[in-house]
Amino acid sequence: MAEKRVEKEIERRKPDIREEIDGVKFHALAPGITTHPLVRSGRPCIEGTSIMVMTIAGLQEFHNMDARQIADHLWLELFMVENALNFYAAHKQYIDVCNKLSSINGEQFAEAKYGTRRDSILSRRKPVS
Repeated sequence: MAEKRVEKEIERRKPDIREEIDGVKFHALAPGITTHPLVRSGRPCIEGTSIMVMTIAGLQEFHNMDARQIADHLWLELFMVENALNFYAAHKQYIDVCNKLSSINGEQFAEAKYGTRRDSILSRRKPVS
């Protein structure tokens, strides 16, 4: 006969992070949500990671994932994802504007003509004899 397996309660603890980078301290925006000018350009992130709140919100809105699926997908604890979703619900307009600005910058980069074309580089090579 198989015995019933009892799982132990998992101890929840705060992520182990540095208090500052280059002399600038992290700013706590909400429980589990921090910002720092050198981490993701100052966008709100999950504490102890560089995963942005807008990433969590995007997974929920555009990929129809719930908090458990997001936590499994990004290898996060469930309470971290719930903190990010709570922050998003309270600051939806701010996060949406950040997301829109990111997409505008990406579109401008894609439209810009950076670098040289490959054939112009190849045309400068000397023929192999």
